[in-house]
Amino acid sequence: MGIWESEGGLRRRMPLRRAGGSCAVGTTSLGGRAMRYYRLWIYTCNTVLLAGALAFCGAASRTLIFDYRRMLIPNLALYQPTFLYAYLALATQGGAIQVLGCVAALRLSEKLLNAYWLLLLVLLFGDIVLGAFWTYKFEKMCQDLKPALRMRFQQEYGTDQDMTTLWDRFQRDEECCGVTGPDNYGNETGKFEMPLSCCLEPPPENSTRCIKHFQVGCDDKLMDYMKSTAALLAILGYCVLAFLKMCFLGILRYEIKEMIQKIRILKTELALPNANGAVPGTIRTESAESERESLLVRPESTALLSSPPTQSKNPNGNNNYEMREYRSGRENI
Repeated sequence: MGIWESEGGLRRRMPLRRAGGSCAVGTTSLGGRAMRYYRLWIYTCNTVLLAGALAFCGAASRTLIFDYRRMLIPNLALYQPTFLYAYLALATQGGAIQVLGCVAALRLSEKLLNAYWLLLLVLLFGDIVLGAFWTYKFEKMCQDLKPALRMRFQQEYGTDQDMTTLWDRFQRDEECCGVTGPDNYGNETGKFEMPLSCCLEPPPENSTRCIKHFQVGCDDKLMDYMKSTAALLAILGYCVLAFLKMCFLGILRYEIKEMIQKIRILKTELALPNANGAVPGTIRTESAESERESLLVRPESTALLSSPPTQSKNPNGNNNYEMREYRSGRENI
């Protein structure tokens, strides 16, 4: 009776199984436990890359897109091919690649994981090409800034209202006058009257002439703005974003490779029958204790449990018996 009760207790402690012998625990939970480390890596890389992309977008918007000084630089438009690629790359790093990586990690898809890694590689290659292009482009822009700015000033200041307003605002904010100095308002430009934006002190009443004016040209101020903006964007874009992508590519190269190998192993186990008789498409998820218990309820285990325990033999039992017979025989003699 005790044996059957113990067997029933073991059966009650066994995990429930579905029809067909499959375990009640699905393969999704096993995949989640097995891939938790790799998913954590992908989620971390996506989070850091998203933070870097948002920081770069904020800095670029503040110092380049919404700064009026950018419009004073000749031959600099926001619809250049390199800028269009930068918009696409930032949009990809600011949401699209994160969605792809998370979906690939959740679905355990080899194709999506490979596509995620290849997309990171393409973005890094694009950063390298873009950085090399703008290194050459920026040096050329710095060399051509003064002559191009002076030509634009002569052609547009006083005739183009937008250019005149922007230039006057720049002179007041930066405390400068003209392109190379206050002499730019001389005979060479035909603008004999110096604007009030060049005045160091307000002119007296009923007068439009400055008593004191700024002596520094605005080309150096605009050059400082260009260099500071380029340095900030280079640090965020190449020393942060590109470096992070390069590190993540090296780390995820091995992590994704191991993850794909484990996915294949899981798929192979799902396609083979279980040792306990489970149908294909299921895998065992019991713990080591449950496996030992499942072994105890097999037919051969039940037979072992139902058979009475055998008494241990004394290895010297036969010798003791022979000695007793020998002693009794001698006493009879």
